[in-house]
Amino acid sequence: MNITRNPELVESFHYDLNNPENELETNIAVEIVPIDMSEQEDFPQDTSCVLGLRVVYQIVYEAFVLTGAVRQPVIVNDRIITEPSELTQEEVSELMQPLFSIIKRMTYEVTEIALDQPGVELNFSSTAEPMTEETEA
Repeated sequence: MNITRNPELVESFHYDLNNPENELETNIAVEIVPIDMSEQEDFPQDTSCVLGLRVVYQIVYEAFVLTGAVRQPVIVNDRIITEPSELTQEEVSELMQPLFSIIKRMTYEVTEIALDQPGVELNFSSTAEPMTEETEA
């Protein structure tokens, strides 16, 4: 895929000690939303599209819980995508990789400082299914 990436943005990142009584579960939501560019006269909407990428997460460990969200707009050149279902799993992984890298890096750094030991290294599998605005609620 021919992608032009805009800068990633960390919407939130939060580290909390975990209270096992809370019975929290790990939850990671991948969102891919096509962005309407019809009002942008200089955008080649007949050959390209813009996608809003977002990962919202709650990662639960026995000692702590991480919550947050990261996002990034991307331009997909020479292809028009109107629904996330038009993407293969490999394409979703390629699109989302920078966002998962940021989550991994922040987790490692924060847990290294907070726990005064080597940081926690996350390992995300590539089985996440994209969510649309309708399914995220």
